[in-house]
Parts: sequence; C-alpha cells; structure tokens
Amino acid sequence: MTQQPPQRRCVLHIAVEYPSLNRSTNTPAVRNFIRSNPLVDYRVFALRRTANPLSCNALAGDDEGDNHVTSMKYWGLPYGILLFLSMTLVAWRIWRTVKKEQRQIAMVHAHKFSFEGIAGWWLARWLKVPLALSVRGEAEQKTLRYKPHYRRFFQRQLRDCQRLYYVSAWFKPIIQQHFKLAEPKQKLLPNFVAQREWPQQTAFESNRLISIMDLNVLDKKGLPQLLQAIAALRSTQPNLQLDIVGGGFTTANHRAQQLIQQHKLGDCVHLLGAMNNAELLHALPNYAAMVLPSRNETFGMAYVEALLSGVPVMYSRNTGIDGFLEGIEACVGAEPNSSESIATAITTLLQHQQQWRHWLAANQSLVLQRFERQHYIDEYNQSFDLLPKIGTPP
Repeated sequence: MTQQPPQRRCVLHIAVEYPSLNRSTNTPAVRNFIRSNPLVDYRVFALRRTANPLSCNALAGDDEGDNHVTSMKYWGLPYGILLFLSMTLVAWRIWRTVKKEQRQIAMVHAHKFSFEGIAGWWLARWLKVPLALSVRGEAEQKTLRYKPHYRRFFQRQLRDCQRLYYVSAWFKPIIQQHFKLAEPKQKLLPNFVAQREWPQQTAFESNRLISIMDLNVLDKKGLPQLLQAIAALRSTQPNLQLDIVGGGFTTANHRAQQLIQQHKLGDCVHLLGAMNNAELLHALPNYAAMVLPSRNETFGMAYVEALLSGVPVMYSRNTGIDGFLEGIEACVGAEPNSSESIATAITTLLQHQQQWRHWLAANQSLVLQRFERQHYIDEYNQSFDLLPKIGTPP
C-alpha cells in the first residue's frame, strides 16, 4: 500500500477588511495572516457593502488574482441597519457557493465578531464545523454602543465559538464586561509584521520625533492634540522637532498646515508627505521616538515596526496596540484626548531616548517573540486540528 500525500485542511475566512476587486486599497492584515499558514488551505470571501441590491456581485479573485478568494459585494444599509438580515443573506450566498464547489471546510473564521461574525455563526452551524471569531475593537465598539439589542445574540455567538481572537487586546476587558465566556477560549492574535531583517542602528538624531498618519483622518490620529502638546513643550524642549509622514487629500494637507501655523510650529513641525513602507522603514531608525496618539485604533502596525527598528514609541492607552506591550520598557502610554498627557509622555520619551534605544537593541528578541507569527500560527493549527495528516488508501 502506498502512502497518499497529505491533504491540506481548508479554512473558510470571511472578512470585510481584505483587499479585493471591489476595494483594492484595503488593509492586507488578514491576507498576511492567512498566507503565513502554508500548511493550511483557505477559501476567502472578501466582503464590501453596497446599499443598492442591484450592485451586488461575486467576482473571482482578489486584487492580486488569487483564485482562492471571491470578491463579494453584498447588500447592506448604512449604520448597520438590518445588520442581522444582511449578514444572514451573506451567509446563504457563501453557503451556496461552497456547496456548489463541493469544498470540505474544516472550520469557519470570521474576522470581526459583530459584523461578518454573524454570517460566520450561521455558516459554522450549517456546515457543522468549529467557529473562530476575531475582535477588532474599533468596529466592535460601535456595534456594542449603538446596538445593545444585539447583545443576547452576541452572547450566544460567543458561547458557540471555539476561539475568540483579540487583534485588539485592549478590547478584552470590554468584552468581559458585557459577556460571559470561558477564559481558555480567549486568545491574542496581533497583526503580523513583514518578515525581514531588523538591523539595530545606534546613531540617531536626538530630540527628533516622527509621527505616521493618514492626514485624511488626522482627528482620529490625534494630530490636533499632538500639536498642542508640542507647542506646550517648546519652552522646556527648544530643540524638539517633529516630522509627520503621511499623505492626504488637498483639503486634509491644508488643514494640517493650518494647525501647524495656528500653534506657531512652522520651524519645528514638518509635513513630509507619503512614504512607501520600504522608505519608511529605512527612515525610522534615525528618529529618537515615534509618537502617535490615535483614538479608536484597531491595532497599529506602525508601533510594532518602530519598536523592531529600535525606536521607542508613545502609544494611546485603551486602544491600538495597548495590551500587547507588557514587559516592553521602551514605550509610554498617553491619554489620546489630553494634550497634557501627551506632553508628559513625550517628556518621558525624551528623557529616556538613549536608554530605551539601548534596551531595544538588547531585547529585540523579546519584541520579536511578542509579535512573531509562528507562535500564533502553531496555536491556531493545534486548536482546530488543522495540520494535514498522512493517510493510506483503504
């Protein structure tokens, strides 16, 4: 009897935040996670909402032509009106496609529990397979706030899932405040950074800070409060400089420039425009620290890239990357709505800029381990018994 090659088990992924033919500019975080697990097969439905039912589609492939992906435009009303009905229809469309393809699905993973998680719950029931749900705090927070009548369903959904993965670790206490669920089924799952060499650079420009943001959402990224904090520090930190990396529409750039002029910071705050990721990673090690007081940030990849580049960071408390930084010294949290708190955090960064840079150089392995993908992938595969098994023919 000859051995058959092992068959990869297939995970059905449902994600709104996925680059697709309907929206190619979406974040690649979910795609990076899926492709980091080559021992497991995948089938992805990349969703985008339309209020016009005549505009619904199901296109083969994503923006890179991956034939494991369907770019699906689904009917849904703004503000989550009739969300449960909308996601039930999505589940039915996906179920019909999977059945037509005669795919053997090992599990369903929905990448926001309060949105596509509803479709995932239906599909896991219909396909009789385990369900994994991801928590992305920004979107989930809005649903819990504006749809309290959904909480009874969410309690059942969380009870039925096998794993709840926190991409937003800061949201775990909020989930636990509203719902009862067993601690063992709750796991952290950060977005994965690119696999590359992270050289440590000892030389840097003292007192020069960098902030990385999309200027089209500069209020969400905390630019007004950040500039207020920089203005307040001018008397005690006369050599302080801030470079802002990121593009935006003409109106957004104009408003950012107005804010800089309003605070009389034209000589120390500079808009550098957009950079691609390679350019940004090349520039990062030259800075004393990265500062980004975002509000309602799901994760915040820029913080991780800065830390791995040997650059201390200021992050926002109770959002973004908060919850993943325990034991990492070279960072300081601030209240994003308080320019005073941001100014205090920046002062701490400047006081420790040399010390914390040495700490990061000596402890890069700790930071890598915290965000390194293989640990999380191994736990994922073991939890759902996804690794292929070598079998023999009957």
